[in-house]
Amino acid sequence: MVRTSVCVLLLFVSCVLPLAAQDIAPPAITGTGTPNHITKWITTTSIGNSAIFETTGGKVGIGTVTPAAKFDLKGTGDVRDTLTLFPNTTHPTLTISGTAFKVSNTGLVTFVAGQTFPGTGSGTVTSVASGAGLTGGPITTSGTLSIKTAGVTNAMLQHPSLTVTAGTGLSGGGAVALGSSTTLNNTGVLSVTTGSGITNTGGQNPTLGIDTTIVPELALSNFFSAPQFVSGFLDAFNGDAIALYAFNTSTVPTNPALYVENDDVTNAGDLAFDVKGPNFGGECSVDVSGNLFCTGTIGAAVKAQGNKKIGLYTMQSSEDWIEDFGSGALSGGVATIRLESRFAKTISGKADYHVFLTPAGDCDGLYVANKSATTFEVRELKSGTSSVQFDYRIVAHRKGLEAARLPDVTGRFMTQSPRPVPTTLVHK
Repeated sequence: MVRTSVCVLLLFVSCVLPLAAQDIAPPAITGTGTPNHITKWITTTSIGNSAIFETTGGKVGIGTVTPAAKFDLKGTGDVRDTLTLFPNTTHPTLTISGTAFKVSNTGLVTFVAGQTFPGTGSGTVTSVASGAGLTGGPITTSGTLSIKTAGVTNAMLQHPSLTVTAGTGLSGGGAVALGSSTTLNNTGVLSVTTGSGITNTGGQNPTLGIDTTIVPELALSNFFSAPQFVSGFLDAFNGDAIALYAFNTSTVPTNPALYVENDDVTNAGDLAFDVKGPNFGGECSVDVSGNLFCTGTIGAAVKAQGNKKIGLYTMQSSEDWIEDFGSGALSGGVATIRLESRFAKTISGKADYHVFLTPAGDCDGLYVANKSATTFEVRELKSGTSSVQFDYRIVAHRKGLEAARLPDVTGRFMTQSPRPVPTTLVHK
């Protein structure tokens, strides 16, 4: 826009018009204006202020009388053709409303945080067509794509067939077109699924076994960190079953069928083995010192005629005695008896043993004299000089248990079973 004034306009007209035209009176121009506003024709004969304002510093504003830049538009604006932004070395970035929107001199656009767009990638999808085997398209707003009623034919697929390769346990493989079939012949077990505690070697002919990490009782050698219970039960086919078997074919004398060990070092009377029949009050225990005590009798089963076995009872004593038997003969009324060396090693090693004599002939009687740890003398009473034969019985304390007498063993017997017996296992 070119600024003008009434004076300039009249001067221009008077200069360019021919002299004859100067006699024509110009129309009267009316109107008022404000300094720094660009004027506009209000009517054909009246001028006034436009929306364009220019400061003395050369800043032009539209819709504002306080332009902040060389050009300041207050309000909306439309660009109906190409808008070209030339980079400036002083201000290389175009910023609109502070940091809301930026365009750098390289064309990089920065949007405000949280800005969303109707589409992603290369643009907004406006239409979805249906290809081979599908029906329902094109979809421009909403709709459903589905497989055609006739289905998918081989011609619609890039690879209209698949190949089955026969491997372990299978035969009859080859190319199979969709819609056709092939026969797979099974020549073995393909797979067996196993649960906890069962092992599977896999393969066409698998072997199943017990996982001894789950069932350690079946391992050749195992360690139990908790008490283990073995219960006999009523077998429908074989009757009552034995709760525990121990078999061994070892020919080594020190390899028993059953070995029990207690490594306790706190008390010599602690138990290493205990056998109990709670319903009848029977119990035998062996402690870590090797002492055996039973609530019942201690005896021996002696083989008799045929297949019979006769039970014998052992003598019981209030002290731990060891006895030996022997024979001798007087010579001039006296005899010296030496204790058998192996027997002597089992007793106390003192002369506190007892000797009982039985003469085998007529004499005035016998007595024991001059006892020592290894020998004793047998003499005839009344200083007799006969040569009669005799038998003797010697009884001595077991070495190391000289003071043992009627010990209280109540505490070594268990007052109850290690665990309650399940009612399903109680034999009627």
